[in-house]
Amino acid sequence: MTAARSRRTHRNDPLRAARLAVRTGQFREAWELLSATREQYGAHPEWLLLMAMAAWRIGKYEESHGFALKALAEYRARGDGDGEMRSQNVAAAGTFALGQLDRARSGFARALELARSYDDKIMMARCANNLGNVAYYLGERAEALRQYSLAANLFDQAGSLSGLAEAWHNAGVVLREQGELAAAREAADRAMEAAEQLGDPRALGWTLGDSAETDVLLGDLRLGNARAELAVQLAREHDDPSTEIDSLRVLALVARLEGRTERAVEIAEQAASMAARLNNPWMAAKTLTELGRALAAHGIDDRADTVMSAAATTLESIGAAVRAAEARNELHDS
Repeated sequence: MTAARSRRTHRNDPLRAARLAVRTGQFREAWELLSATREQYGAHPEWLLLMAMAAWRIGKYEESHGFALKALAEYRARGDGDGEMRSQNVAAAGTFALGQLDRARSGFARALELARSYDDKIMMARCANNLGNVAYYLGERAEALRQYSLAANLFDQAGSLSGLAEAWHNAGVVLREQGELAAAREAADRAMEAAEQLGDPRALGWTLGDSAETDVLLGDLRLGNARAELAVQLAREHDDPSTEIDSLRVLALVARLEGRTERAVEIAEQAASMAARLNNPWMAAKTLTELGRALAAHGIDDRADTVMSAAATTLESIGAAVRAAEARNELHDS
């Protein structure tokens, strides 16, 4: 292709740079590129969908959901089933992050139905993985593992390393919660291997953070701390607030287990404050739970109970009754 033809192609595809930024994980750059073209292309369904995807990844969940709903309406009006499918998945991801679990489950199920009609294995895998996340939040661990296994098989068939990393990462979290630490270790290793092959520092960050927590529960606090610190560093460098928050939570856990309870409280408070600003109820509940445990370890039982009760209330607000009951069981006056 000649240079002149290349320039004409770029002019005829004004969203190319933003699309590439989303595909390569440069979500803040994508957000800025799209924001600069809002006046000209803000009503275009692909602009709306790309904006929704970028917003979600940088923690702007309410905005992401709004853009995704507009994209969904535009694609439906145009009779574009593929666009409807992708928008439905992102819209459901928005409701999921905002804690509307029942709506998220129905949204992902609808996206999965559309993906099956198109025999789109990548989207089928994403929807299965997302349905696994909903099940996990609701405390349905067996169903979560079933969906993650399905997602991993589909991602493998489609040759998606990023998808494999995410599915194995998620499976490792569930296995760790169930006390199956050897299996959790294997899953975390598979997730990190896929992230390393992919060469995506964001993916490496969240797989490291997950692996760090497994290390800690296996008794290797030094390795867990090192991996969590690296995960925080990667998250800050690549604008991934969710990974930064969760990895800070792991660092608070390490400090608590090492008996550095004052430091554990400080780190957990930082993570909880960040989670509150992010407006992600699940992340808020996780960080509040660790803060409550740190406070209890530091001997501040009254405040620990207040914080743990807040975590339970947050979980109840998103319909995660099983999780809320688990949090309330840790109250000193229960």
